[in-house]
Amino acid sequence: MAKFGGFPGGGMGNMQNILRQAQKMQKEMQEKQEAVAAKEIETSAGGGAVVVKATGNKEIKEIIIKKEVVDPEDVEMLQDLVLAAVNEALNKADAMMQSELGQFNIPGMF
Repeated sequence: MAKFGGFPGGGMGNMQNILRQAQKMQKEMQEKQEAVAAKEIETSAGGGAVVVKATGNKEIKEIIIKKEVVDPEDVEMLQDLVLAAVNEALNKADAMMQSELGQFNIPGMF
């Protein structure tokens, strides 16, 4: 006699159990993603001359630039500092997401 659906020893009951576990894991993962997305990250560049605040889902919330770093003769330096701080914030957001959701170990998720 063939097993239902090709699943050894489980039939429909085993399939329902697998689906329940998958739904539970999906719910836990969604809750964790929402929690991480709500967290804030703060980074800086130039010894604190430029500060960037972002969320875990990579939304830039605030950029603070100290007055003494604003030099109309050297706009490129300020642009570099802002770029460095923003990139660091985005990298930290990725690392936080990976750290918090790495327990789910789903390939290609990040």
